[in-house]
Amino acid sequence: MSRKRSGDRGVLATLFVYEIKRLLRDTRTILIAVVAPLVLFPVIIFVMRTVERSEQQRLVETVYEYAVVGDEADWGREIVAAALLLEANDPDTSRARVRFEEQQVSDPDAALNSAEIHLVVEALSIESYERILAEEAAADTTGAGGDEGDQDEADAGAEDDPPELPTLRLRYRGQSDFSSNASTRLGSRIVELRSQFRDSVYTARGFPVAPELIATVETENTASAEKEGGALLGLALTPFLLLLMLTGGSIMAVDAISGEKERGTLETLLTTAAARSDIVTAKLLGIVTVGIAVAVVNILNLLVYLVLGVVDLPENFAVALSALDLVLLLILFLPLTVLISSVLLLLSGYAKTYKEYQIYFFPVFLAFLVPSLAGTLPGMDLRSAIALVPIAGIGVAVREVMVREYDWLFLFLAFSSTGAAAWWAARLTERTLSTEHLISQSDLDEADLVGGPALFPRRVLRWFGVMWVIFLIVSLWFGEDLGVRGQVVVNLVFIFLGGSLMMIRRYGLDPRAAFALRPVRPLVWPAIVIGAPSGYIVGIGLAELVNTYVFPVPQNVLEAFGDALLGDQMPLWQLLLFIAVMPGILEELAFRGVLLHGLRKVFGPVGICLMVGAIFGIFHVSLFRLLPTAYLGVVFAAVVLLTGSIFPVMLWHFLNNAIGIVPAHMGWVTEDTVVPWWVFVLGLVGLVVALGMIWGVRTPYPDMKKKRPEGFG
Repeated sequence: MSRKRSGDRGVLATLFVYEIKRLLRDTRTILIAVVAPLVLFPVIIFVMRTVERSEQQRLVETVYEYAVVGDEADWGREIVAAALLLEANDPDTSRARVRFEEQQVSDPDAALNSAEIHLVVEALSIESYERILAEEAAADTTGAGGDEGDQDEADAGAEDDPPELPTLRLRYRGQSDFSSNASTRLGSRIVELRSQFRDSVYTARGFPVAPELIATVETENTASAEKEGGALLGLALTPFLLLLMLTGGSIMAVDAISGEKERGTLETLLTTAAARSDIVTAKLLGIVTVGIAVAVVNILNLLVYLVLGVVDLPENFAVALSALDLVLLLILFLPLTVLISSVLLLLSGYAKTYKEYQIYFFPVFLAFLVPSLAGTLPGMDLRSAIALVPIAGIGVAVREVMVREYDWLFLFLAFSSTGAAAWWAARLTERTLSTEHLISQSDLDEADLVGGPALFPRRVLRWFGVMWVIFLIVSLWFGEDLGVRGQVVVNLVFIFLGGSLMMIRRYGLDPRAAFALRPVRPLVWPAIVIGAPSGYIVGIGLAELVNTYVFPVPQNVLEAFGDALLGDQMPLWQLLLFIAVMPGILEELAFRGVLLHGLRKVFGPVGICLMVGAIFGIFHVSLFRLLPTAYLGVVFAAVVLLTGSIFPVMLWHFLNNAIGIVPAHMGWVTEDTVVPWWVFVLGLVGLVVALGMIWGVRTPYPDMKKKRPEGFG
């Protein structure tokens, strides 16, 4: 079938009206795009308000039961009694009084864990407290136990230094609001009592100045309740709207092409006088309409419930917005709507059935959801490079608008970056879906019949999607129990290598070709020796840029990651085996072997490098490692394409990881080590030289896609 040229606006308008009518007949889309936002928002507010009032009432009416234990129990009871007297005589009438009752129990720890009591007050002598600290240090634990929560040291000596007085510890269950509230209320009174006792001692000893005149400390929150509420709501608004846009738009997108393919009605539409570009544009506008409807409905919700104050809001929802703020929010969401709609329609064109679309939808959903959470990261400021990151910039910009802080330049940059991505995605969608592949994807239909290696390019991303889900489940649920060695063995041997071998067997692939087990020219090896340290230095520089300007990572997160790798006290040979040798072999077989082999007929060289790098970064899970790891994945994929072999990147991968491990393990570099700027420049030059040497003796990867792809198929 020949491709028709774009028709006039009347044809496009007719097609758009057709899509809208089809949309209105689909009750699922109407429910998600219109009804759900209208109902969810007031329901959420009502539930939050009801729960908040009920919880506050219960916290006030509850009689908090506690037990006093320890070898200084009598002294502890005196302290608690004096603290409760302060609570009863508090002149501040704005805070409701709470009641405490002591209970006599045979096993206080069991009673606390079973919720029979809310609090255990442990009064300890100096010797008992030091003995307990030694036992806890020997057991490498923090606090008194996982079920008992943190401990409040009410005594001044209960800190890092050995105490010189008896110690009072409050043990509670952190998962219980009542137990936590009991600890907070009683603990604050004990601290207040301690201050009064200290002041009385100073006065009795003839201290020349009244203690209250020495220093008066006051704290003041300069942020208004409206700003706090706006900041809280701003964190959730973008992910919430994105979820509704993806869900509502997905229903229409899958029905627009995949559904019509499956029903056989799309071919009838394409035989009309309408140009394919008009058909695609009309379908895209229909999905965009769903996204705009979601945004408009929720903006109206903000107007009705937050601005006009139709209902009584919870305290943390006290948001002050103007009409300008609402219009600005809507403008910020427009490019996000177009971007989502374009990607969903492109995905629908790629998939041939409802089932296939659903398989591909989940990775797309995560790809949008993760950057939308950028506003929740600590220290994330719009006045940074995050404004240039599509989707993530919108998430941070929306949070800024919700607190009524207008950095107009960076708001514009956030809008423009996502807008540019939306324009590119819309153009790609129109260009891709206007080809013959829109109807049948004849080459893939033949692959369906032939099966085997011809079908593998279509299925490789699906396999890696399943592997990623398994990898994530293992990391989240069993990672701590497995330890570093166990995680490496499970992830690399069973998931990566096992999954790769299953794909080779399932589709009858030649292992030598799938793993790119080919010889290389001798000049490649010195290029790898130059490129590995140079690429590592460039990666360190990229990681610092990301940490400084894109995703600021708290220092404790970086330290925890380093401790997870190096804090296991493994000997150096084991570190090299598990962190350098095994990843250098098994990760390369999976990503630059099987994955690259499957994509070689789908994308061109640049597309393959970007896709393999992105998937490699996603498999490393950590957000702050995503870009640096993806960069390495791109470089490794480029080397495989230039050499036609996987052996060079195996060596490069091993050297890269070893360079990161050995100096830190030997103490040659520390957290305080500062790398001069010229080292990064030198590393970049070395990387360019190494790639240039490889380019000079290149042996292209065989059986590559030669022409520019017209679609994913």
